[in-house]
Amino acid sequence: MLLTVIGIAFANDIDLDQIVHDAKKTNKHILVFLHITGCNYCLKMQEFTFDDEKVEAEIKKDFIFVDINVRDEGIVSFDGLKVSKLKFAKEIGYPMYPSCLFFDQNGELVYDEVGYRDEAKFLDTLHLVSTKAYNDVE
Repeated sequence: MLLTVIGIAFANDIDLDQIVHDAKKTNKHILVFLHITGCNYCLKMQEFTFDDEKVEAEIKKDFIFVDINVRDEGIVSFDGLKVSKLKFAKEIGYPMYPSCLFFDQNGELVYDEVGYRDEAKFLDTLHLVSTKAYNDVE
C-alpha cells in the first residue's frame, strides 16, 4: 500500500514547517492529502488512485506525501498556525474532501485539486506539478 511505501509524515502531530525544510533539501514538492473518515470518494482515492503502481512511483520520486485525516487527533504546525487537523483544513480554505494540495519547496501552495481523481487524471496532475507547469496554468 502506498502509505507504507513512500516517505510520509505520519504521526498524530504534523510539522509542515519541518516537511517544507525537508522538501527544500530533497528538491521535492509536498503533496498534502486531506480526507475524512466516512467519505466514499476519499476511500476510493486511497484504495485505487494512490494504490496504483504508476501513481506510487511518481509520488515517491517527486513528492513528500502528507496524509491528513481531519478527524484524527493531533496538531498541524504550519507558517505560524498550530491547530487541529480539521481547523488546519478550514484555516487554509479547504473544508471539502478529498483535497490534494501541492506546496513547493518554500511552503507556497502552488496547485490544488478538490474531489476524486482517477489514476490517469491524477498522474497528469502529478506531472503538471513536478514539471512546474502550474506556472503556465491560469
